[in-house]
Amino acid sequence: MRTLKPVPVSIMASRLTNLISRPKSVSARASSAPHLTRQMSTEAQSVASRLSSSGLLRSQGLIGGKWVDAYDKKTIKVYNPATGEVITDVPCMGGRETNDAISSAFDAFNPWSKLTATERSKFLRKWYDLLIAHKEELGQLITLEQGKPLKEALGEVSYGAGFIEFSAEEAKRVYGDIIPSTLADRRLFVLKQVILFLPLMFCLLLSFIR
Repeated sequence: MRTLKPVPVSIMASRLTNLISRPKSVSARASSAPHLTRQMSTEAQSVASRLSSSGLLRSQGLIGGKWVDAYDKKTIKVYNPATGEVITDVPCMGGRETNDAISSAFDAFNPWSKLTATERSKFLRKWYDLLIAHKEELGQLITLEQGKPLKEALGEVSYGAGFIEFSAEEAKRVYGDIIPSTLADRRLFVLKQVILFLPLMFCLLLSFIR
């Protein structure tokens, strides 16, 4: 049986950086492509203002528990694809920010993995409750960024939150197993431990990253 060796954080960061980095020719074409932009409508400005005041519309990246700008201060404009309106500017982060984000996540995993299943379940349940409490605002944020109907955006929030609720409940039922032993003085058991929690919520997850 082969023993799987953990991949060093530096190698993981390098691989992720290569995945998210685009060739200069592609970036140049993207930056030179014309955008049909216009000022935000009064209604859109009102929605964006409310979201900013509530803290749900962020124009920074979360690294090590802190909201930060790109280290070189570069930004990317976020457009509403339905109207061409500029919603906000977000940091254009690269390799250094990626390395720091992976390192901070790696450091945070150790204390998280030491929590009991019940404690982890409470955190996930709180996350779910917050999603539902701010369902309307998150739906508006998705509509602004994706240009899709509000009803469909609200459905995404509910759909994504459902994964969190399911995981919160299942976290309390991660039972081990007792395996019959062929030896009288031996007892075999399986202890299940958390490795990774990654809810896949497409546009909803992208809204959190923004």
